[in-house]
Amino acid sequence: MGNVLKERKQNSFMSLQNLVKVYPNGEKAVYNFDLDIAKNEFIVIVGPSGCGKSTTLRMIAGLEDISGGDIYLESELLNYKPSSERKMAIVFQSYALYPQMTVYNNIAFPLTINKYPMPKENAVLKANAEIEKLLSTVAWNKFIGVLFNVYNGNGKAKDEQIATIFGITLYAAKLLYKAFGAYCRETLESLDGKAEEISVAIRAELKPLVEAENAKVQESGVKLDEDFCEVDGDGNKIIEPRKYTPYEIKTRVYETAEKLDLIPYLDKLPKELSGGQMQRVALGRAIIKNVPVFMMDEPLSNLDAKLRLSMRSEIVKLHNRIGATTIYVTHDQTEAMTMASRIVVMSRGFIQQIGTPEEVYQDPANIFVAKFIGSPSMNVFNIYYDPESGCLERNDVKIPLKAEFKKRHDEFYATAVNKFEGLQSNFDEKAREEILKILSSTGEYKDEKKQQKKKGLIALIKRLIEKQKNKKIVVDEYAYEKEVLGEKLAQLKTNATAKHGLLVGIRPERIKIEKVVAGKKYKGVVKVKSTVVELLGGEYNIHFDLFDKDMVCKLDATEKVTTDDELAVSFSPDDLYIFDFVTGDRI
Repeated sequence: MGNVLKERKQNSFMSLQNLVKVYPNGEKAVYNFDLDIAKNEFIVIVGPSGCGKSTTLRMIAGLEDISGGDIYLESELLNYKPSSERKMAIVFQSYALYPQMTVYNNIAFPLTINKYPMPKENAVLKANAEIEKLLSTVAWNKFIGVLFNVYNGNGKAKDEQIATIFGITLYAAKLLYKAFGAYCRETLESLDGKAEEISVAIRAELKPLVEAENAKVQESGVKLDEDFCEVDGDGNKIIEPRKYTPYEIKTRVYETAEKLDLIPYLDKLPKELSGGQMQRVALGRAIIKNVPVFMMDEPLSNLDAKLRLSMRSEIVKLHNRIGATTIYVTHDQTEAMTMASRIVVMSRGFIQQIGTPEEVYQDPANIFVAKFIGSPSMNVFNIYYDPESGCLERNDVKIPLKAEFKKRHDEFYATAVNKFEGLQSNFDEKAREEILKILSSTGEYKDEKKQQKKKGLIALIKRLIEKQKNKKIVVDEYAYEKEVLGEKLAQLKTNATAKHGLLVGIRPERIKIEKVVAGKKYKGVVKVKSTVVELLGGEYNIHFDLFDKDMVCKLDATEKVTTDDELAVSFSPDDLYIFDFVTGDRI
């Protein structure tokens, strides 16, 4: 097992291995969260409120202690690293902008307070190389025109203007600005003919600095690479933590603001911005850190529907543009389907399924995933399966299934019975969690007394005192789960051979429906009356009652439908999803 985990650690960009979160009162919020993430993936963790998705994100970020499991990023164990050293950025549901700071200062804030690991560069030699490259590659009229216009133009920070235009370091720009000072009073026309003279003058200005620096390097024995960064004996760059310079911060802020279309708002305060603009500022503050992992905890929840739609696409575009690895938490399954490269569906602390949006939608692992993913959600109803006839039956409705279903059905129940018998023969904490995971899928809950018994630190202390008083009384901590296991095992054994109930689901778009026309004969359909008709522009969502359930289907809006119309409903067995109601798993 250890070798497998080690191999996962080495082959994955990020590896989350069996993460567990237990609170001081004994409540377990996350059970064995296990996921490997590839570089540049967009992972969406989705589930209802209280399922443990935000807790998982906070454990990854270092904002919550990990009760069990390991987190690896590029083969480095992060469990005991503080959040500031995890090379991650997080965006929360609340924008958390500083109201007294401008947009510029809000975005720049992470760079002003923290030191970041950067290569140790030789500024003089790098500046000399940059200027030599400019002199040899940039057309002379452009080179001298930039220096002349900046020197004689308006505005401050002229060295910064030169650095920005030529894409060189600020130190190189300062040297160029100083060297050009002797020629600043001449006309641009006269400077055009002095390319050789000015080039020689610039090199002469740099020569003593470069010679002195080379002497220092030789005397100290420092080794430099081709980028003029100091390297160790193995040729690896020497990294040192330092703060960004004001010019570096300004450059990074403008680059980030340009990506997010925030350039016009850099001098505004947060109160002058719309909700979407504030959300982009919060994103910018995370992006500017230039970390390999971005995490977002329901960042669009506070936006209106239209803005949420546009921001969804903006976040995906941004993710693709910067090539980051993103972990995104939401309770909105539409966000999950439209944004993710892979979805992690959670319920009550357990992972229910991991897969691409197509896999999770088309091939749900259990009844929880089937009902949670999709809008409108999957129609699910109870129906009986008769092994002898091979049909699904309820009232006067019979749905014949293909012959291969019986084989699949028999194999499913044989496997389930064997599994449950194995759990029963050696019931331990792992078996208990297996039962709890099944309950999280089927939507069953413990009885109220059991629920209340486990809640609260004071209640826990009282139970411990009571237990100490009554040492002779042996309490089976697994009594409830064992009882559930016994009931489910008995039901599975019955279902293996006898006629029994199943849960059957069908997606709204897969239901075949048409308006009943007088005099037309219909075969193999159920006639119903619509209870609600929702027009969504190009299609209807039509609600009707069938099998004592409110069902919904989609119908093209080419023909008007009202609640007065009678409808003919039918569906193909190929479009049905069949689940075992005992385990919640798909057969």
